[in-house]
Amino acid sequence: MTDKNSVLQWGSNGKTIVFLHYFGGSAQSWKWVGEKLKDSFRCISITLPGFGGTPSLQAPSIQCYAKYVQDQLSLLAVNNYILIGHSMGGKISMQLAANEADGSVKQLILIAPSPPSTETISTKEKERMLKMPDRREAEKTIDKITKKPLKDDQYTLAVQNQLDVDNTTRQWWVLEGVEHSIVNIVKSLHLPITVLASEDDSAIAADVIKKKVISVFVQSKLITTRHAGHLLPMEEPGWVAERIRSIVSHPSTNMASGTIKI
Repeated sequence: MTDKNSVLQWGSNGKTIVFLHYFGGSAQSWKWVGEKLKDSFRCISITLPGFGGTPSLQAPSIQCYAKYVQDQLSLLAVNNYILIGHSMGGKISMQLAANEADGSVKQLILIAPSPPSTETISTKEKERMLKMPDRREAEKTIDKITKKPLKDDQYTLAVQNQLDVDNTTRQWWVLEGVEHSIVNIVKSLHLPITVLASEDDSAIAADVIKKKVISVFVQSKLITTRHAGHLLPMEEPGWVAERIRSIVSHPSTNMASGTIKI
């Protein structure tokens, strides 16, 4: 049985879209996007273990997280869906898409994704990330990774989600998750892959996405915007929802590689 607190849904008609959140996020991080898409799609957002106040996995790994999502979707009888992952959730989404050899994942949309290879983070930044934050430090983190001011309810959620990360999970991601390469597993993916990113993202730069994400896949498309930071689903939910609607409605147009600036 799925946990109603860790699985959120908006809408019930049309194609199913599954959302995976960023490191320090939760299922609720997607609600502003989900609300804008619920008229046309069934949107499912999953809080990953160790986030949003949920218990951590006993032995966290990219594969174990992907398997956890598969199990949750099986309980929901979902076997045909569009998969969308943000940041850390992007890396997990790549692994999940590779696991679904039966073609259950029809399209993959990655938003400011953590690369499938290693993610370069300075020693100083890792030390900062490893510390359990108090509210002031959590606020500093959100201020650092956003470019456009969040609305009050978004900001409150983003800060609280930072505080709710389980420490075991925090240690795993910073010390192991970002260092674990799944390139050889995902480079042969054959499905429409679209990447959304901001050229003003200070957490995962657009150049990094071009070199470490787009270059991995034979068929992928990069769509970029400006004046937003790393938390695109909260900073620009309208832009993200509009892009998703277009991508899902016209999958064939996303099989050609290229970069589009919007």
